[in-house]
Amino acid sequence: MGLPLATRLELADSLLLSSERYAAITVTEARRCGASWEEVARAAGLTAAQAGARWDEAALRTLFPAQKFRDRRAAQQRLSDALAYLQIDSAVSVDEAAERTGIDLARLMQILEGSCLPTWPETYTLAGVLGGRAEDVRVLWESACGTVRSPALPTLGATSYLAAALRGLHLSAGLPAVQRLSGEALLSPECLSEVLAGHHVPPWPATARLVCALKGCVEDFEPLWQAVEQASAELYGSGSSGYMGCASCGRSSRGAL
Repeated sequence: MGLPLATRLELADSLLLSSERYAAITVTEARRCGASWEEVARAAGLTAAQAGARWDEAALRTLFPAQKFRDRRAAQQRLSDALAYLQIDSAVSVDEAAERTGIDLARLMQILEGSCLPTWPETYTLAGVLGGRAEDVRVLWESACGTVRSPALPTLGATSYLAAALRGLHLSAGLPAVQRLSGEALLSPECLSEVLAGHHVPPWPATARLVCALKGCVEDFEPLWQAVEQASAELYGSGSSGYMGCASCGRSSRGAL
């Protein structure tokens, strides 16, 4: 039957907000590079006055509260770090990546350095060309755009979505060994391996510690974890857990979502 109408409308609102924020980011970067309001207006099909009103400082403060704006810049760097790690770890040179993705070389260099936010099609294509998985960098890209939403996915997809987001964060940190992360997240290396593989989700405090250990934004991951919790309740009933158990997080064994 598909998603409920309310869920689809909520998703539409989220996409509209993400689109407006992406446009604002693009205009802000163009202005920092010297573009005039007249140039922005021509590109947007607006007058200079309309463009200025739509993307001036007051509008940006509304779209991006001060703390969130700073967080977004850090998130953009995490995305670029993940893509740069993929490039370094692959046998694909930057020149070859530019040719295979169709991204201008100068723009690609800016993306990998963190000074330019790629579009989602660029991110998707670049991740694949560099031997990565687009789903692993999806939440990094959403965070860089200023909006990470709880995934509107079937119940059985919630754990996989969270695991992919955590793998992307792991990638942006340079794939540190699970043995090192174990001490910071207070979870066993075996448990962490299961988490990153999408076979297991620990309680929220442990998940938050893992996100912090990987220098991620806890607020981005809480709604994703809550989606898993909701999925667990739908499958097993409220008060039950669909997590695989392990000694380090104390969950009972019921299977992954």
